[in-house]
Amino acid sequence: MTSFVSGLQVQAVMADFQTFHPVRKKPRGPVQTFSGAGDGMEYEDVPIRTEDYASVLLRYENGARGACTISQVSAGRKNRLFFEINGSKASLAWNSERPNELWIGRRDKASEMLLKDPALLDPSVRDLASYPGGHNEGFPDTLKQLYRQVYAYLQRGDLSAPADFPTFEDGHRSLLLGEAILRSAQQGRWEEVVNH
Repeated sequence: MTSFVSGLQVQAVMADFQTFHPVRKKPRGPVQTFSGAGDGMEYEDVPIRTEDYASVLLRYENGARGACTISQVSAGRKNRLFFEINGSKASLAWNSERPNELWIGRRDKASEMLLKDPALLDPSVRDLASYPGGHNEGFPDTLKQLYRQVYAYLQRGDLSAPADFPTFEDGHRSLLLGEAILRSAQQGRWEEVVNH
């Protein structure tokens, strides 16, 4: 996500994985995803062999640095995706649990919260907002917009034109990044993101 937003590719990673809950309780009956424990629910203990936490340091191609935390043990979080990009003059932060807000931090004046408003968007991206200001868009709208972009690209018929959506090359790059993160966690050292 940060590569897409910043335009910078991750060159190297340093990862640390941990399993904080080596045994979890599996409900013996049906439950709703991400729901809490129900009164009187019966459970069985299940050993966990995968990590439920990771921290990753990132080195980008221009020398920028980043840090990423992935957690399945953060009580109260329901699949939150959050990023903050800090520059010399300003910072930006976005939180998927509040998808229509962009926090902007400045050195020379008060920080501000920019709310999604299609009337304020650049004309090149305005049609990616389906609803007027004050109406939330969220995760399902992301998939809808992705499919709209792919179908419009195919309808234009010029497959040599740059794609305005994630491509197989982007997916491949994500797999290479994931492999480097896994190697780093296993080896306990910085790992380059190898382009094959």
